[in-house]
Amino acid sequence: METAVLSVVIPTYNDAHCLELTLRSLTGQTLPAELFEIIVVKDGRLSGYEGIERHGPGLNLRVETLPQRRGRSGARNAGIALASGATVLFLDSDCYADPQLLARHHAFHTERTGPYVLLGNRHEIDWPHLALLLRDEPIPPDLLATRHQDIKFAGLDAAEIAGCMQTPWLFAHSNNASVPRNLLTAVGGFNEEFGKRWGWEDLELFYRVYQHLDRRAEAFEYDLGAVSYHLPQHRDQVSYYQEMFENRPVLRRLHNNIDWEFQSMLPAPEVSAKVRYYRAVIEQCVKAGTGRLAPVWPWLARKLPPTGQVLLIGTGTGEVPVPEGALTFDYQAPPGSGNYHLIGVNIPAGGGALNRVVSVDVWRCLQWHDLCDFLHEATRAAVQVLLVHTAGAEVPHDAMRTPAEIDYLLRALAPAFHVTVEHAGSGITGITVRQRAG
Repeated sequence: METAVLSVVIPTYNDAHCLELTLRSLTGQTLPAELFEIIVVKDGRLSGYEGIERHGPGLNLRVETLPQRRGRSGARNAGIALASGATVLFLDSDCYADPQLLARHHAFHTERTGPYVLLGNRHEIDWPHLALLLRDEPIPPDLLATRHQDIKFAGLDAAEIAGCMQTPWLFAHSNNASVPRNLLTAVGGFNEEFGKRWGWEDLELFYRVYQHLDRRAEAFEYDLGAVSYHLPQHRDQVSYYQEMFENRPVLRRLHNNIDWEFQSMLPAPEVSAKVRYYRAVIEQCVKAGTGRLAPVWPWLARKLPPTGQVLLIGTGTGEVPVPEGALTFDYQAPPGSGNYHLIGVNIPAGGGALNRVVSVDVWRCLQWHDLCDFLHEATRAAVQVLLVHTAGAEVPHDAMRTPAEIDYLLRALAPAFHVTVEHAGSGITGITVRQRAG
């Protein structure tokens, strides 16, 4: 292959019917053909692809077959290794390219200095749109209703999209995204620990890109005009969601921090909103000293067991004699060596592995549903949970400030938990929570 400026990497697995259309769409690009190459990677020895090259006449096209199936990450890594372009555009085999797609990705990278990432706009389509594409006819804009918008940002306005792009990795799907090839090399490509399972391997790659770029969200941009169309194909959604669920432990082991703590089946904009909210909460806790352990330590130390694992959620662990082997969520201290920057809806401990989970005022910063998730997770990991309330703490919305609020909380928890309250004086209140038997 001659050296190209843009390398389009397309993994494929048992979807030759889609790939045929995608290759046809790439023959109609406004970007001159000599400026790009197409690298198709068949994930294993697959049938149904005989003569696939004839669907891309005039393209600088290479079709590579992996001797054994490696999964999406492995197939894309194989494509990256074959790429000669300075920029790699990831496109899925079921993504029909608008005639301007490659030109927009190419222009984005040639007009900028330094490494940047462009996320394109993939429309979801149905039968009326497919009929047009099968005839090589354009889809008129008025045929793209709200439900056919880019699923990443469907229904969001420009300001809401800009907010979401403060957590760009959550929206960096490899079905329409371009990135400098040397940046992919620098971060080590896709992580093949995800194996053959579907889901989140692309977000994980772009999170490492985000980290490599000093966590500069502005290095990622979203282009509504870089359009592709998601071709219909058979999907076993139940199996896909199961595979995504099985990928969560891999994600949490690789990145056990708040940026991934809320990754779930929730829509990405909701996950993004949580990450941004709790980043701000952590910043405020550190600035205001919310959750500081030292003022409550004389009382709290008597509550901790002499042996057994504990988790302390608060700030200033360096100011108190933390029990040996304790886990901590101290946002003032750097992560690592048993200290995590997490909120607590994910606790890195097995069921019943801890004797106590203690949260000093940080629990009051949690939104209601997250507080419920925290309590269920904490009582899974520990025998009991101690929620410490101090009178002068600065918390968002002045949460749990009044006796009426605390009484409401206790009554709300009563059906699921055994709850006791201790007023320790000096503005300190301890709320002990245990799971009810049975």
